[in-house]
Amino acid sequence: MSKTNRDGFLQAVRVSAYGAHATAETWKYAFPIACNTPVEELHVRISSGAALELRDTNWAGVFECARSRHVDVLAWPTANAIVVAAANAVYIVDPRTPEHFSGLAAEINGVAFDESAQHMFVAETLRIHAFSFFSRQLLWVSEPLDGYDARLRACGRRVLTLELKSPEPAPDGDDAYVSLVRLRIEDGAVLKSRFRRLQDYRRRKLRC
Repeated sequence: MSKTNRDGFLQAVRVSAYGAHATAETWKYAFPIACNTPVEELHVRISSGAALELRDTNWAGVFECARSRHVDVLAWPTANAIVVAAANAVYIVDPRTPEHFSGLAAEINGVAFDESAQHMFVAETLRIHAFSFFSRQLLWVSEPLDGYDARLRACGRRVLTLELKSPEPAPDGDDAYVSLVRLRIEDGAVLKSRFRRLQDYRRRKLRC
């Protein structure tokens, strides 16, 4: 699975159908990057075009995900794709071309889509990664952010709002001291407006 084709997709491995997936074409997806975190296999199956407008699709995927950690399986209809988001990786697969996949191997904090679902954003500790619906490939990666443990909070009006733990202690020793940073969704540029303290942000109910 370490090979990448000329279009930038990683290669999945076709495996023998078994168990509940006996009637489906089964593929295994894993990133080639070594990971010290124990992993387990997550099984995902599509037997019809529900939610993705895929017809005559009979596919099953086996994904390596961090063991005993939260996993989301999301439909990305605009991209005709399934997104599997685990603690250690995000996988993007179009079941019509199951031998190819894209995504990201990192410590994942969250996944979100913009209003049109043309962009998918993946938050890891220090950066945001944006993927395009058209190619399912990486569109941009933000610069390292001024803080850590990035979390996606809101997306709208072409702006992505993130919550970051501040690298500096709060003047009053408050453990909830955070920065809220806004990125332009087209290219990940940091916008100037910034709001300090999580409680202030929630009180104002900012809608970006």
